[in-house]
Amino acid sequence: MKRLILSALFFLCSAPLARSYTDVGLKYSAGPDAYAGLNAFAEWGDDYYYLRPSINSYASDLQERKSAYFFGGGLDREAWSAGAELSLTPETGGYTNTSLYGDFTWNLLRAPAEDAALQDATLGVFAAYTAHEDAYSLSTTTALGRRASSATRTDVFELGQTDYGLAASVKLYGLRASGRLTKTSYDKDISADSRQLPVDIGGIGTSGFPDLALSARLKAPGLPLSPEAGYSKTTYLLDQPAAESFSLGLSVGAGPARISAGWENFNPGGGLSRSDYYSLGVTLSF
Repeated sequence: MKRLILSALFFLCSAPLARSYTDVGLKYSAGPDAYAGLNAFAEWGDDYYYLRPSINSYASDLQERKSAYFFGGGLDREAWSAGAELSLTPETGGYTNTSLYGDFTWNLLRAPAEDAALQDATLGVFAAYTAHEDAYSLSTTTALGRRASSATRTDVFELGQTDYGLAASVKLYGLRASGRLTKTSYDKDISADSRQLPVDIGGIGTSGFPDLALSARLKAPGLPLSPEAGYSKTTYLLDQPAAESFSLGLSVGAGPARISAGWENFNPGGGLSRSDYYSLGVTLSF
């Protein structure tokens, strides 16, 4: 109940800032072992700026619920755009984190002709810093999602994580292709008794110490029934096998609403079995 109240206040406090447009969205995801994920967001802005609070939460039979709260905003100009986001993961099972993210994007093609084959091209850089705190000396959840024993630390384990990378996007003949490359570093050595961090692979909650991540996406936004496909791969420290995911999705407009459905196949690596996840979402524009 406390988290529901905080979530409601999170959105209500931002409501007076609404200007030229308002979007609100909700997406539900389901998977094996009673996995259930929920993402909700609201966005307000105009042609020059936007504000976007959001909530991401997931749980399964193998891991207790983890939730994260985000508040982001950005500026859009003809030649460039920039954004920032603050996130907070409240304490769950002895673990909590706070993160700050920022990005800057150059618009390489500002005023293409209406019939031009190349309609958009951008190149961006981004960085994030996450402060982790862990009260347990052993993982309560392994990389495979199975619970393990834990013991309270004498001193809380603190870890600083820095992510930085490149992003690019082009729209050619109505198709948009985008990609991101992320490198992760830490402010101390990672050892086997450090609890693995909650991370996302293609939107699926998993665990590990990320090292290098690559993602790519292809979408046809101009079609009435808009398809998209995605791929992501992440390598980890401590000899943990690389994980990857493949995704397919469809979205369609229905008046002020846009309805989307998706499928994602997650491969944890190391010869372990793959898992399928399904999602259904709706976004309303006012």
